[in-house]
Amino acid sequence: MAVLAMSADMLAEYAGLSKRAQKKVREIAGTVRELPYHELASMKGLHYERYHGARDARARTIRIDDNHRGIVVDAGDDQTLVLTRILTHDDADRWMANNEFRVNEATGALEIFDVVAIEGAVADVAASAPAEPTAAGLFAHRSDRDLTRLGIDPGVVPAVRAFTTEDELAGLLGLLPQGQAEALILLSGDESVEEIYAKVAGSIEPAEVDPTDVAGALTAPASGTRFRVIADERELEELLDAPLARWRTYLHHSQRSIAYRDAYNGPVRVTGGAGTGKTVVALHRTKALADALATEPSGDGPPILFTTFTRNLAQTIAADLELLGGPELLDRVEVTNVDQLAHRIVRDAEGAGVAIASGKEVAERCGDVLAELGLQDHLSVAFVLGEWDHVVLARECTTREDYFRASRAGRGVRLDRRGRADVWRVIEALRERLADRGWRTHLQVAVDATRHLRARDEPPYGHVVVDEGQDLHEAQWRMLRAAVAEGPNDLFIVGDSHQRIYDRRSSLSKVGVNIRGRSHTLRVNYRTTAEILRWGLGVLGREVFDDLDGGTVGRRIGDYHSFLHGAEPRACAASSRRAQLDELAKHVRSWVDAGIDASDIAVTARTKRPFRGVRRALTDAGLDVCVLGRELPIAPGVRVGTMHRLKGLEFRCVAIVDASDDVVPAPWDLTAADEDPVQHDLDLRRERCLLYVACTRARDHLWIGWSGSPSRFLARPDG
Repeated sequence: MAVLAMSADMLAEYAGLSKRAQKKVREIAGTVRELPYHELASMKGLHYERYHGARDARARTIRIDDNHRGIVVDAGDDQTLVLTRILTHDDADRWMANNEFRVNEATGALEIFDVVAIEGAVADVAASAPAEPTAAGLFAHRSDRDLTRLGIDPGVVPAVRAFTTEDELAGLLGLLPQGQAEALILLSGDESVEEIYAKVAGSIEPAEVDPTDVAGALTAPASGTRFRVIADERELEELLDAPLARWRTYLHHSQRSIAYRDAYNGPVRVTGGAGTGKTVVALHRTKALADALATEPSGDGPPILFTTFTRNLAQTIAADLELLGGPELLDRVEVTNVDQLAHRIVRDAEGAGVAIASGKEVAERCGDVLAELGLQDHLSVAFVLGEWDHVVLARECTTREDYFRASRAGRGVRLDRRGRADVWRVIEALRERLADRGWRTHLQVAVDATRHLRARDEPPYGHVVVDEGQDLHEAQWRMLRAAVAEGPNDLFIVGDSHQRIYDRRSSLSKVGVNIRGRSHTLRVNYRTTAEILRWGLGVLGREVFDDLDGGTVGRRIGDYHSFLHGAEPRACAASSRRAQLDELAKHVRSWVDAGIDASDIAVTARTKRPFRGVRRALTDAGLDVCVLGRELPIAPGVRVGTMHRLKGLEFRCVAIVDASDDVVPAPWDLTAADEDPVQHDLDLRRERCLLYVACTRARDHLWIGWSGSPSRFLARPDG
């Protein structure tokens, strides 16, 4: 029987086809797998045939329907076919005339090489390049040999040597095969060639590569992120049932080396921008730890904790872990959000449940205390609560003396000794008021949970995996540190400060989590198109962000690159909110009519205020609506939720409504600049991050609407 492989490009194109065309692809894929190789050409209705004028003699086409053809490479082993693309007839004609299949002689990767486009780009560079490479060249610190050792096509090397800016490089990256583009991204940095080779090629040596063996190239580590050999009918059905989701469970071999390393000597930090696969790496790390636990002589041991910030994310993680490792994986892994964890630890230790004071209740009690102490003219509620959060709880201050000695770095208003004394009086009285009602805040519960964990003979967990680490408070980090004994494989942490949407500023080293020498950065976005990513980065502006441990992260091209391309985001400046909702409904309707499942579309806003109008507009357009709540959505329809609610989720299409300047940034969530200028700037940054998160939930299409003045964060979408 024929062996069938599929490319990531083909699966992405399949996801965008009509249901009728998808059914035809399924039939063709099943036919190819069931027939002996030598019978394919004669199979009636398959139209498996050579293409006159093809640049590559191994290229074949298969008729999908009146509008589409599939492009196939014949591996030459009388057995293996690779379904590579699904294109319209005109696009297929151009593709066949321009592209070749190649096996990279350095990495063994199967590559699709757009000869015409790349040769044209190289010629353009040569026409404008100086006669001799300059010392200011982007790759002046690399030799030609370095480039070719990492699989860069020799014909491209002269152009690469001429680049002096990352903008020049960006134009070529979108044309090269992904493996070569990734190599160039890494070569623009300071890592050694050997380190980079391990990331782009995986566990293979150049001497093992046969550049004529297409079938063999499919099994090379460097091909794993672009091509997948179908093992059986079940795998074929799983891929075609959820082509994008299933492909995302595949790891790049550089990610796999992080996730499946046998042991780390201590805590590990993995950072990267939106869509770079941090959570997928965390999922696979959890599976690796669980698999190792199952092989221990007892077959048992302390459970693994996978925790994140929000309840919705924890539910999503549990579902993804089951998808990755089956129900038995969840037998060894506890998945919960960080507040639930703290509450359970305290409840188990104290024998009673925990009553949580809402933010409104805490603020009201704080206001009462300020008035009773006669301090309302000197201290604001927001300032006192910020001091309690960012200094007292963050620095683990339990006494007045602790607070007087504590660093207030990052606070924008100076306090003398008398000022600190006044703040401490308010905080002490506030805690008493809450205790009298039996109330605690979430962070107080985390502090108490840490105390109970430290009193135990042994920590409850063998390993702890943390997702969305940028959103955790110091008190929560101390709890997690106390939940697992220090040692190999204790903490595995993923996060991205660009997605910090809560007022958190933790530094891992300051809460007892030492990640020195055990940090990794994921650089390539595998989810969001380059067009949407560029828009999102424009929202962030030129802010400087931290690396979760007191340092800063840069903005090199390699840190924010996507190889996916699609439509530019659509901006809609409406004359009124009603007109905005009409445009929204029209646009969402067009996505559904184009074959996109309604459940893969999200509409989001800064607050719930527009949801009633959104629901009415979408319903009038004949669309079902599912408003995201505290539980995972199970109802059919377009997903509607706040920007916070979309955290950690992803959709093919996202529409953002009410992105006007009187809503984003939310004025009610901003500290007044004259009250605390530092906190005011941090609040603005948090609002930028929230809009960035909303934009980057989209994989393929992004629509942004407003009435009145657009958000100031959208003023320069290209940054």
